[in-house]
Order: sequence, then structure tokens, then C-alpha cells
Amino acid sequence: MFDFHLVFEACRERRRLLMNAPHLVYPQAFTFPVYKGDDNGVFMIWAGLWTYDTLALFRNVRNHRMHLGDSAREIEKNIEHEGLKAAGVFYDCSTDDARLTLAFLLSAVNAGATCVNYLEATDLLSDGKRLSGIHAADKSTGVEFDIEGKVVVNAAGPWADLVCKLGEPDIPDKLVLTKGSHIVVPRGRARTENAVPIISPSDKRLMFVIPRGRFSLIGTTDTYYNGDIDDPFATRKDVEYILEAANHALPKSHLDMGDIISTYSGLRPLAMKEGGGDVRESSISREHRIYHGFSGLLTIAGGKLTTARSMAEEMVDVASRNLEREYGIREKGPCITSTRPVLGTPLQESIDRTKAFSKEMRFDDEILCTLLKQGTDALEVLSLCDRDGSLAERLSPEIPYIKAQVEFAARNEMALTVTDFMVRRSEIFYTATDQGVSAARGVADIMGKVHGWDEKEKVLQTEKYVDTVTRSRRYL
Repeated sequence: MFDFHLVFEACRERRRLLMNAPHLVYPQAFTFPVYKGDDNGVFMIWAGLWTYDTLALFRNVRNHRMHLGDSAREIEKNIEHEGLKAAGVFYDCSTDDARLTLAFLLSAVNAGATCVNYLEATDLLSDGKRLSGIHAADKSTGVEFDIEGKVVVNAAGPWADLVCKLGEPDIPDKLVLTKGSHIVVPRGRARTENAVPIISPSDKRLMFVIPRGRFSLIGTTDTYYNGDIDDPFATRKDVEYILEAANHALPKSHLDMGDIISTYSGLRPLAMKEGGGDVRESSISREHRIYHGFSGLLTIAGGKLTTARSMAEEMVDVASRNLEREYGIREKGPCITSTRPVLGTPLQESIDRTKAFSKEMRFDDEILCTLLKQGTDALEVLSLCDRDGSLAERLSPEIPYIKAQVEFAARNEMALTVTDFMVRRSEIFYTATDQGVSAARGVADIMGKVHGWDEKEKVLQTEKYVDTVTRSRRYL
């Protein structure tokens, strides 16, 4: 797409994430196969990978390497070999997106921000001249109140247009929403050595098979979305589309519906292209834009997870200039997030202690992996086990999380519901054979002790999680 600026920014921010959140961002090799008759031949892919490494200022995890003929076939034994001319191996990174976002949030709290979960902005407040805050509703208690502020920033992702219309009902939409759906299968059923691009035989759209431990993540789709913003899900059509592409690229796999452990979908809030017009979904730029509303509302739209930090820096700089211009309030210094590790980033000593304590408690490598994602907080989790040995027990034999992680999430990670823990503090929803349904009540019991739930609330929390799982299976 020749979007050089976006790729340069993403490569720069990826390197910063590797340094500032190394327990959550890790290198991921990709194998890009080139077949006889492809629109982009060996030279084009070779030139593209050179350009990619150049935009990373040759500070990528490793520089790319091209493999020809038999060498290409040796790298990935399960991809289609007929017509395979070459394969380029290049490097990007993977992350646990929910825990990375949580790390950003907790870092903000540590720096003095006040962050509140389950709070809805229901209206914008004005003093007659300029925006002066929001009217908010606490969805967990039903309490409503005003929050005053000299600057209001709308960083609501897919909901950004809805927030804008609170202040200016007739304002044109700024976003185009596209839906990305994914499936998770056992890695043995879609075996690749590296992450591998797959091309849909029906419309030539690019997707990926990405190894994640014992599992493979396959996706993502990219289709225009006009449905319920609160409830995107993978339809049967989405799932069949992904399976078709995966089986075309991995002919030995023979994947079918029965192989799927879980599905999920998300929405991309893409900044609308000026001038409108029909554009293929995957061709809409992932660049972000900042809009200044007539009411004074500052809205940021577009972008991607990799560039979230730099987007935030730019947005806060704009807000700071507004504060200085309108109120004479000047910031004390420049933004420092580019060089500051996120809260919980462990030093080697912390990692070694976590490994030593885990070995003493006879935790296997899978549990250790989930603990290491918690950075320095892993030692706090282990201290809970030291005080109460029952908290060292697994949630179930096949789920690599212990009870102490549930209690810690409820006390220290703003987890207010069973679904919070199962979907957004762990990966149980995505990787457990039954998506954690059998463990949900146990999780409710642990969280209930922290939050003071009675029996009725524990049952309700369990039922709500079961409903979340059921809704994710609407493709069946």
C-alpha cells in the first residue's frame, strides 16, 4: 500500500515496546511464501522486505532472509509446496493485547491518573462558552454524577462518533468501522514453524496463521461493519471464510468446525478517508487523525495498537496546547513515555526470583509463562500462595492459571466481573477446551470473597460468563 510513514512509525514504536514492555511484547518470525504466478514475485517480495528493514532503521529483531527452492520448502513443511519458488523470513512481534493495555492503564494510575472501570459518558457538559466536562453513569452501581474538566478528550475507539454526537448531534461521522474475526485451533491442527501469511482463494485478502504456544490463531477478516458496536461476533460466514483460506494454504491440515476452540471479533475504528467513495476494507489507511470539535471536544480516531503510545503523546500535546492557550496552564516538561518502561516491567533479578519460587511450588512451564506476563506483580501473586497454600492450586487441570491470579486480579487489576478475568485478564476464554465454563463458578467464589458477593451474585456472575461463551459460538 506504500504507506511508508505508518510503517516507519509502527517500526519505531514496536522497538520502544520491546524495550518498555519486554514481558508482554516478544519477537515473532514470519515466513512469507512466494509461488509461481503470484502477483508479487520474488523480486517484489525481496524489495519489500529490504524496505521493511530499512524503515526499521535495521534495528529490527533480526533482518530478513530470502530462501529459494528446497531451502524454502524446509522452513515450512506443512504449507503448500506445489509452485513454491521462495520464502522470505522477516520479523515482527506478538503481544497479549489485553494485558498490554492493562499495563498502560496501571502505569497511568501509578503516574497520578484516576482511572475508573465501567463508567459511561452519557452527556457532555458546557458552561455556555466551552465544554466543561461530562455527565457519567457508573454501570456497576447505577449512580450518576458530573465530572468537570477544562479539556475533554474523546478516545472512545469504535464509539467515538457516538460521543461526538452527544455535543453535536448533526455532525458527520468520522469513522469507518471494519470487523476482524479470528479462530483459535490446537497448534497440531494448523502446524507452522513461524507465523505464515495465507491468501483467501475467494477474494485474495491477506490473513495469517500465528503460533501461540499450544495453539494457532488464524485471522483476521476485514469487512465493513454496520451492526451493534457492543456485540461484534464471528459469523458462520466469517469462520467458513477463514477455514477455506487456512486449508488452501495448509493442505495437510483439513481443518473443520470441530477443530475450533474459540472465536472472537473486534472492530477497527478507521479514520474516514476525505472525499468518501468506495474503498476496499483492507485498503483503508490505519493512520490516525485528531479532530477539534466546535464544542471544544478533542477526538482521536484511527490508528492501531502498535502506535497507541505515540498517538497518546500527540493527543496529550494537543490538549496541553489548548490548556496553555485558553487557561495559561503550562506543562512542566515533555512527554517521557517513550523511554519509561510500563509499570511491572521486571528486571532479571525479579524474573529469576519468579522462576525460583515457581519451581519450589512445582508449577509447570505453562503456569510460569502466565506469571511472567504479570512482570514484577508475579512475586505479589506468589506471596499470596505463601500466605494461603490453597491459592497455589490450578483453576482446573487443563487451565494454566492458579487461584492466586484470580484474587490478585480482583484486588489489583480492576477485575470486577468473572468475564473480566476470563476474557481480559487471562486467555482462558480463548484457549481452554470448554472456554473455561467449568471453572467459572470457582472463579466467582474467589472474586466473591474480594468483592463481597452473596450467593445470588456469584450465580449471576457465572451465568453472565456462560452467556458470553455462548454468544461467541453463534457461528455454529
